[in-house]
Amino acid sequence: MTLNPFQDRSPGGFREFFALAYPLVISHLSMALMHFVDRLFLSWSGAEEIAAALPAGILAFTLLAFFIGVSEFANSLVAQYHGANREEEASRAVWQGAIFALAAGVLCNAVTPWMLAILNHSGHSPRVIELEKLYFVWFWRGGFLLILNGALSSFYSGRGETRIVMYVNLAANCCNAFLDYALIFGAWGFPQWGIAGAAIATITASAMISLIYIVLIFSPANRRIRRSWIALRFDGAMMTRLIRFGAPSGFQMMMDVGAFTVFVFMLGRLGDLELAASNIVVTLNMLAFFPMLGAGIATGSLVGRYIGRNRRDIAEKSAYTALMTVETYMIVCALVYFLFPGVLIRLFLMETPADGAAYAAIYQYGTKILMFVAIYQVFDAMIITFSGALRGAGDTFFSMWISVFCVWLIFVPGEYFILVWLERGVMTAWGWATVYIALIGVIFMLRFRHGYWKTIELIQPEAQPEAAAAK
Repeated sequence: MTLNPFQDRSPGGFREFFALAYPLVISHLSMALMHFVDRLFLSWSGAEEIAAALPAGILAFTLLAFFIGVSEFANSLVAQYHGANREEEASRAVWQGAIFALAAGVLCNAVTPWMLAILNHSGHSPRVIELEKLYFVWFWRGGFLLILNGALSSFYSGRGETRIVMYVNLAANCCNAFLDYALIFGAWGFPQWGIAGAAIATITASAMISLIYIVLIFSPANRRIRRSWIALRFDGAMMTRLIRFGAPSGFQMMMDVGAFTVFVFMLGRLGDLELAASNIVVTLNMLAFFPMLGAGIATGSLVGRYIGRNRRDIAEKSAYTALMTVETYMIVCALVYFLFPGVLIRLFLMETPADGAAYAAIYQYGTKILMFVAIYQVFDAMIITFSGALRGAGDTFFSMWISVFCVWLIFVPGEYFILVWLERGVMTAWGWATVYIALIGVIFMLRFRHGYWKTIELIQPEAQPEAAAAK
């Protein structure tokens, strides 16, 4: 056994995983930095702006999460079809995700009034609600682009060509950072739109991603080798598989995001300062969590690829390789949170004589909350790795039901009891969130070790030549 993991060239080993994962990690890190810069600029604009951005943004993402989860499941289909050397069917899976995304966009815009009603009854201060609604409306108008990009990116990520995904996201996120500063503060001749400018910048960058992917997918090489143009048609059987296996994955994502949305809105009832501190901590945690989402996608792609090649033993090895990698990164992030909490929180605080007391309270809350986040990093790594592996194998129904059970029978009732009945405050609430994340991480690990995922047949067997000729 080699002592240097980078020298492990075996299938499912570290070299293969790093080669596939690092572009997705960098891509998701750039997305985290995009949101980080977005929230950082808003915090400089005012405490109310940073308090409003996360509730509005995560409310929008809650409904979008279901549709994103379905469209992103095209990645698992592409991986397995690619592993089986069935390239046209892999491309067709991408287009089923894109068709689904466009239909979802129509539905999302139809429910806009109901989503705004939720903000009206959030219990937040009137000024924060006003800013939340402003951010939400602009973000929501282009939310379907997030669903579409989940499907389009699978054309490359499912095939293991993750560097293209990285380049596309890096270019778009640089555009977003530029527009963020320009539109929030009115720099360089742009209008000063504040929190609305932040949402517009994000949606503009998402549109840029969609356009780049469409141009690349229809390149002459992709039209010739991967049949990307011929595959552009509705396929009822494949759409059914996408929704059948992707809907549980999307529902799980919606449950997880929905639970966090409820958590954030309950924290907002404690006060704007507690909400602002929590939003800052969540933004900091994106720098740990978001990059590893890329590793989770890579895990699902590797697992799906080797299942497509009928090598479930290597698929299993790939998942444990991913776990060791993700755990190492998360532990490093946890140490940074433990050792330098004050330095990290101060990045968001530009104290003036008028708001010095408010920022001092935010600092005290934020540094303490960051300790809980550091603790649950280890369990977050387990969730990211094993949920990605199970999704790549098509074991999505279990993940869905676990989310429903743990979120709505354990996490949300517990937070309500802590915050409303016991009135224990923000620290106890974050402590319960840490317990919940640890529980989910252990459950996903046990599910993967059980091995049921090895029995799932996600893609249909390839038609035999005799059967195809007879047809």
